[in-house]
Amino acid sequence: MAVSKFYAKWRKPSGEEKLINAFDALALKGRAQIETSPKEKASLYDIETGLKVTPKRGHRKNGRYQGQPYFTYYPGEASPQKGTEGSFEYSSELNAFIEAFKSIKRFQIGYGKQTAFIFPKEIFPMKRVVFENGGVFILKLLIEIDETRPYSEYYRLNGQLGIEFYKTKRPKPEKRIKLAKKGIPLLEAEAQFPKSTKIYVPEEFVSSEQIRGVAEKVREVYQERNYKLYGTFDKYHLEAFVFLNDNERKYQTLKSYEEQCQELQTEIKKLEDSFSQKSEKVNQLREEIMQAESRLRKYREKEEYYKKLEKDNQILNQEKAQFLSEKQHLTEQSQRYLKEINKAQEETEDLRNRSFWQRLFNK
Repeated sequence: MAVSKFYAKWRKPSGEEKLINAFDALALKGRAQIETSPKEKASLYDIETGLKVTPKRGHRKNGRYQGQPYFTYYPGEASPQKGTEGSFEYSSELNAFIEAFKSIKRFQIGYGKQTAFIFPKEIFPMKRVVFENGGVFILKLLIEIDETRPYSEYYRLNGQLGIEFYKTKRPKPEKRIKLAKKGIPLLEAEAQFPKSTKIYVPEEFVSSEQIRGVAEKVREVYQERNYKLYGTFDKYHLEAFVFLNDNERKYQTLKSYEEQCQELQTEIKKLEDSFSQKSEKVNQLREEIMQAESRLRKYREKEEYYKKLEKDNQILNQEKAQFLSEKQHLTEQSQRYLKEINKAQEETEDLRNRSFWQRLFNK
């Protein structure tokens, strides 16, 4: 567990007040930008009690300062809250969240089934909230909201958001109720990092560079990677919550419009899905038609091919018949010529066998 007082209020000579941590205070002291001694010249104040405090370098051990620096009261002065339970706790995880969120540009919260994007206009870390009866509570973060998504959340939250990071101790009921009656919505979020981020936080920070490095990683997780800061709005806090000005009517009106828009978007999505399905079916049918047309073309090509073969076959048959006819004619003609040759040969042979006188008188 980190030391108890890590933050203090620095009152500048101009009267401006700024929250600083113990590392920053020691750096300012080292650069002679603030005085811590004597007490009358000191300009650092405890954020709870308003008493003056001074930064310490940690606990001295074996001649060296060890551990995380902190703020302490001046000698002879004690906190009015001594012996009572403090209004909040410190831990390295809490400090890392506060350092990260005090300069965050945007983040998303999740509570119940709801989510909302928060775009801060101004952020007040460790905000001292004073109530009419004199009571004082320290709010880890008070955010003045510039814009939200959905838009209606701006009015539901009264244009502001209190965040109470906690490690083991949740806010007291009194704090919840008083903030609610003041119109400050209080989101209670455990100071725990998502395991997937693998952010290591030491038990105590030992340098300003170390805490800045961890804070940058935390801020990057919730600002750039859109991890949700999950938390809750206490039931009794919501019961006592007071809408400021005309915010309740604006919230209900805008919420109604957003719900109508959501219904229309859902209907549009259904129509788009239906259109997509029908388009997909049409495309499928078109593909089937194209495939059928392709098969038909191939069939026609084959049919034409076979028709051509049949025609060629008919021509070949005709030519064959013609060839056969010509062959028959030639065969008959050949046979006739052969007979004539044979007859001529017989006559020639007969003439050869006759005597000269027989040939002379043709006898």
